[in-house]
Amino acid sequence: MTGRLALIRCLKTTEIRETMSTTLKTQPQTQTGATQATALSVSPHEIDDVFFNRVSSEFQAWQKLFDADPDSRITQHPELVLTELRFAQEVHPRRATFVKCDRDGETAAAAILVPKSIGGEKKFGPAWNLKGYRLAGNRFLGEAPEEEQQALLTEVGRVLTATKADFLLVEDVESSDPLLSAIDGNKNGIWLFRPTPAQRRLKIEFPESHDAYWAAFSSKSRCKLRRKLKLFGECRLERIERSDQVAHFLEQAAKISKNSWQRDLLGDRIVNDAAELELFTRLAIEGALRSYLLWKNDEAVSFSIATQHNGVLMYEETAYDRRFVDQSPGQILLMKILEDLFEHDPPQLFDFGNGDAEYKRTFGNFESESGNIWLLRPGLRSRLIVAYLNGRRRFAQGLRGLLAKTGLLEWVRHKTRRGITSQG
Repeated sequence: MTGRLALIRCLKTTEIRETMSTTLKTQPQTQTGATQATALSVSPHEIDDVFFNRVSSEFQAWQKLFDADPDSRITQHPELVLTELRFAQEVHPRRATFVKCDRDGETAAAAILVPKSIGGEKKFGPAWNLKGYRLAGNRFLGEAPEEEQQALLTEVGRVLTATKADFLLVEDVESSDPLLSAIDGNKNGIWLFRPTPAQRRLKIEFPESHDAYWAAFSSKSRCKLRRKLKLFGECRLERIERSDQVAHFLEQAAKISKNSWQRDLLGDRIVNDAAELELFTRLAIEGALRSYLLWKNDEAVSFSIATQHNGVLMYEETAYDRRFVDQSPGQILLMKILEDLFEHDPPQLFDFGNGDAEYKRTFGNFESESGNIWLLRPGLRSRLIVAYLNGRRRFAQGLRGLLAKTGLLEWVRHKTRRGITSQG
């Protein structure tokens, strides 16, 4: 059966348990001053093998909510989540869960919980492999006001308790995100834990024209970048956005990844397997794929993985062949991408994602803060998890501090980028 046919297999919905449904009553005032009762109900549904029957009420509610949400993220699309789940290789003790919040019989908001494992590495002492969930899209789906958010948070807490999950991971949450305020105001026992402090997050707010963007740079910076372009020489940018380009892109990106410094630190960024083929194809089908290859002398030397949806371009991943490190292939790629973005379907916002870097500071014109958060269920195990993770973090910080004092930290980073530490 092909991947396309497998996506339309009949699926069914089962609730985790009857007692996890919650119905709340509110009494908003009408214009005449009379009270009118509205019903708010929240229910979790395990995503099993027959959930995504496209005629099922849950699938239709999810799709309708996604289409109506002006801030939806492509990673919340039901077909994309299903594709990811189909190719999940790890046997996880928990199923993905669709938690929906209905008001007067209409789905107003939802949380999509996808199984996630964290840990297992033994760099800093004994490993503890934690099993839990991540929140798809790192936000609730739908324009949920405070009441819906609180209802969803309460139900998510019940799911964590019922399934004995170790955590719910929400990645790259902006410090101004209303979700943080909702979590702080939740009175149902959910713990908020930050595994690392919030970090700088850089973006590009797109002006009207390419010239207007570069006018904000100093003349010295513009001259420096033009000089890099000249030294790099003739090159070609290829935009990847159609499904018939996906296999070609993955093949070239995998070759670059194998000779990138990112592979040494983070592992293969592209593996070019059936799962990636399906996921990137699905992104293209939904009109959200906007990745790039940079070519020099008929050889792909750098790539970026990006998505564009609802006016936001997410710069998810980038890497270059380190044989060209002295020619700044990463910055050349980014400059060429910016040219293309201004000429073809420009986004409103270019988001570099969490974390600081020199190239982000060079090209970004707007910044905020963001970081990962964990939601934990009450209990002794959660306390132990927090103590364990805090201990590992302090040890890692101490080790980095020691390397910095001896001058070895920058040496290791420099050698890694040039491939000296990649042998073996």
